[in-house]
Amino acid sequence: QKEIEYLYLGILNNYSELKEEKEASLIYDFNCNEYEELISKYHFDEIIKGESDFTKACSLLHYLAPKLYHSSFYDNHIECNSLKLLEYSFENKEHGINCLNKSKILSEILLAFNIYARRVFIHPFSPFDFDSHVVVEMFDKSLNKWIMIDPTTDGYFVDENNIPLSMIEIRNNFISNKFQTFIASNSRSKDLNKQKVKNEEINLYFMKNCFLISFEEYNGFSKKEGEAITLLPLNYSIIKNQELNHKFRIENMPSEYKDLLPAQEKYLKEIKYKKEPIGYKVLSIYKSPIIE
Repeated sequence: QKEIEYLYLGILNNYSELKEEKEASLIYDFNCNEYEELISKYHFDEIIKGESDFTKACSLLHYLAPKLYHSSFYDNHIECNSLKLLEYSFENKEHGINCLNKSKILSEILLAFNIYARRVFIHPFSPFDFDSHVVVEMFDKSLNKWIMIDPTTDGYFVDENNIPLSMIEIRNNFISNKFQTFIASNSRSKDLNKQKVKNEEINLYFMKNCFLISFEEYNGFSKKEGEAITLLPLNYSIIKNQELNHKFRIENMPSEYKDLLPAQEKYLKEIKYKKEPIGYKVLSIYKSPIIE
């Protein structure tokens, strides 16, 4: 396990700098008509507790996590909004969903309570590793910072001072070897060193997947077309990674999925004509979203 950790740290340190080319402008939509139905139907106003945005988010996080069963094989066939997803999966062991959709549910509920929230997509370095992850970041006004919360693992990361962290802080702390650890939202232990040992596997999982971090331009109810906002490591080729990824899929496609081959082959032919995506400035993504 230590060798694997050193491997991930080596990758992150080789790609520690980010390609910051453009200011990002993310949209947070608090005026969706569906929010009222979402809160009343599931009585989230009775569940949400706490004085700060972060404590409120944690109360929702811990309430939802055990009631949304996990399935890595969920095929995303339900319309991607909290009402449809909750109708399908809430307290239903037969209808597990993945991190992509759990994060959609949590982010929309937070937006319904006027808390800035967004899905965050985190990816590994290897084009042959298909195990990426999706989490939520919410903005806490009292701390004046973005904080990552994970509805799949029911927790978040803190530093040595027990300050909750954003995804970019988590990435940077791994690179600079600063103390941090995952903790469960209901953890009562104040010994962070013990928490780090206890949650070693989750810490390693985030270390693997924080290589590439991306966001959606629009954050509100349901899905809307928009630009992908990505923090791109300097000297790293998204196009080359995707090319290798799709070659690998084609060469290793199980026989029961052979009907997917034409789409993969078509994408592989088209990818050579694509341009490398733009890298966005970190501060533009992690500044306060509140307009004074």
